[in-house]
Amino acid sequence: MAYAGGAGLNTTKVCLDGTRTEILKDITDWIASRDVNVPRILWLHSQAGRGKLAIAHTIGSWIQDMGAPGACFCFARDRQSERWEEKILSTIARDLADRVPAFRRAL
Repeated sequence: MAYAGGAGLNTTKVCLDGTRTEILKDITDWIASRDVNVPRILWLHSQAGRGKLAIAHTIGSWIQDMGAPGACFCFARDRQSERWEEKILSTIARDLADRVPAFRRAL
């Protein structure tokens, strides 16, 4: 299965304490929501330099600390030659399979 090594969680890239608190709360509220009308996928996007990477790694770190299933995939401008866009779904599937035995069996 194709895998984009280095595209996943990096806990050294989390938000500094006390920063981006509003967006982090919005995302944790989305995660905790039981409303069937809430979208099942959150796509974090914005202009370059807005902190998306730090936000994604912060949420990913929190999810990992809770022991909850989840996957983090971050594109890297300096690694475009590795064609990560072709590996996004297989990388997420493999990361989830590594964390969730039932998912691994189903995959």
